[in-house]
Amino acid sequence: MGRYETLRIIDSAGELVGEDPGLASDTLQEMYRSMVLSRELDRRMLALQRQGRIGTYAMLEGQEAVQIGSAMAMEPKDFVFPSYREHGVQITRGLPMEALLAYWKGLPNAGWDLDKYRTGIVTVPIASQLPHAVGYSYVTKLRGEGTVTTVYFGDGATSEVDFHSGMNFAGVWKTPTVFICANNLYAISVPYEKQTASETIAQKAEAYGFEGLRVDGMDPIAVYLATRMATRRAREGKGPTLIEAMTYRYGPHATADDDTLYRSTDEVEAWKEKDAIERLRRHLENRGEWDERVGEKVAMEVTDSVDAAITAIEAEPLPERDSAVKHAFHKIPEHVVDQLHAMQRAHGEAETAFSSDEIWEVGTDQLPDGPTENWNMAEALNAGLHQVMKSDHETIILGEDIGKAGGVFRITEGLQDVFGPDRVIDSPLNESGIVGSAVGMALAGARPIAEIQFEGFVYPAFDQIVSHLGRFRYRTRGNSSVPVLVRMPNGAGIGAHEHHCDSPEAYFVHAPGLVVICPSTPTDAKGLLAAALESEDPVIFLEPKVLYRAGREQVPIEHFTLPIGRARIRKAGSDLTLVTYGGMVPVALGAAKQSGHSVEVIDLRTLFPWDRQTVLDSVTKTGRLLLVQEPQGSAGVAAEVAAVVAEEAMYDLVAPIVRVTGFDVPWPQFAIEDHALIDTDRVIMGIEDSLAG
Repeated sequence: MGRYETLRIIDSAGELVGEDPGLASDTLQEMYRSMVLSRELDRRMLALQRQGRIGTYAMLEGQEAVQIGSAMAMEPKDFVFPSYREHGVQITRGLPMEALLAYWKGLPNAGWDLDKYRTGIVTVPIASQLPHAVGYSYVTKLRGEGTVTTVYFGDGATSEVDFHSGMNFAGVWKTPTVFICANNLYAISVPYEKQTASETIAQKAEAYGFEGLRVDGMDPIAVYLATRMATRRAREGKGPTLIEAMTYRYGPHATADDDTLYRSTDEVEAWKEKDAIERLRRHLENRGEWDERVGEKVAMEVTDSVDAAITAIEAEPLPERDSAVKHAFHKIPEHVVDQLHAMQRAHGEAETAFSSDEIWEVGTDQLPDGPTENWNMAEALNAGLHQVMKSDHETIILGEDIGKAGGVFRITEGLQDVFGPDRVIDSPLNESGIVGSAVGMALAGARPIAEIQFEGFVYPAFDQIVSHLGRFRYRTRGNSSVPVLVRMPNGAGIGAHEHHCDSPEAYFVHAPGLVVICPSTPTDAKGLLAAALESEDPVIFLEPKVLYRAGREQVPIEHFTLPIGRARIRKAGSDLTLVTYGGMVPVALGAAKQSGHSVEVIDLRTLFPWDRQTVLDSVTKTGRLLLVQEPQGSAGVAAEVAAVVAEEAMYDLVAPIVRVTGFDVPWPQFAIEDHALIDTDRVIMGIEDSLAG
């Protein structure tokens, strides 16, 4: 094993196998009590699941030493990012049992206050919390707080992309992060040797430029000492540490699993001989510090505590139906209120009345009267980023090539020279790491702006965006917001290779909890960017690359915002309503002018939540609707607008709705891109089709 020899302080008989670390008796007694508490809670939770009183449950029994030993080595200000089996860590850190029980009972997590208890909520997507821990650590390091972030995961998680992104970002940024891998030798049923070819997990840290340790995960003292050493190194500015704790889960992966299919009873029993609780009890006996009454008292206290928590949770009535829609956004979009009311009427329930403070109210456009500059969209975006970086010192931009190079489209040009490399970060080439660490930065209270170099490169970050960015507020019942701005160029028309001309907006419009913006003018780009950076909700900000330098207009120099969720009528008309957005706006305006008809052109600007009223009012006036979008038509933004108009304004229509969209195929190679581009001729044909209907 060489340098990755397993650290052990006491053996299975409780005997010291090395030098006595000199831990106080009180520390060891508290360690014992906390392990017993965790095990008894775990057993009671398992019983509750078997009785149908909680949902599917992931047991921890056997891994108490990893959890309690590490949790006790942290300082109160440190922050924990758990996976889904760290109940012992969470209650040791002070999380009320009621909050933990409520989660596993499938109730809204109203009591899970991340800042108060310094522990993140259960993470279901494997390894995806690792970049969060690194981003959180980056911000606390930047502030000089001396906070260490600890993140837990299993051996199976080391095969995931976000294990790599988290470890690599931590190594490059030298963040005060402690990675704790509970290596229980199985990822559900897949054994360790089929998970990785490396002899140890600890050695993986070496490739990322930091220390890796292997520890006996059935020895709580060894885990405690290893974690204490790692947190001390982190606080001293020596960067991250990976701790591989060799442990075992006595039961199945979760209550839905049958572990007899993949491991023997003899194997389980052999590991139980190494049990952490019994090992520590024997060690206390050997020290002459064991009192049999301690064990009895702890068991009784645990039973009383768990019973009280269960009684409290089960006595609470289920929340009302409106709890299903609250907290997804800072304020509830009006159409979501309509959806709720329809469901309540269907069940004979009274409609929930919301106050004006709870509803997303969309303002009107107001531009400042001050001086203007003749800018294109790229210059307007750069100016907007400069303003927010200057006014808010916790705004951080991160992405590939955004520093010295200023981004491939030069949107961040010059910002690193002004604000430094710590706030304008040339990140490793890993989109999942960029967005994942931005989530952690936001949880630490910063304002991260994550730039994706090309829109077709965003797909590796899709899990972070839809699993965490869009859900964190809802998951924590509004206790934690993640106001991350994800910027990316969007759309075709520049003659580039595959993945450089995608339009992925429909994916993000469909994903819950995200605001999606796509401006079409320099003024809108600057004003909507500023609004997005003041939003409490995460925003996907799509920048039509064909419009970066396509034209100029007078843009207010001073800071201003434009309302998110408000469409703009670009051209008034009475014969036909044409709805579009982004790079198609100039094309639509050109077609409307050439057609000779009175066409009203509406630029959505915000794709979610989009401005239904402006569109419906226009359709009521014109009686016709044409929708134009560049990407494929199936299940796109145009389809959603068409469906709402059909539902809400069918009797105002005098002709069928017409859609002009891209082909339902991948975007073609740049030599034949023109075959798929929507131009004025194609839009004019759509206008004629609508008017002939």
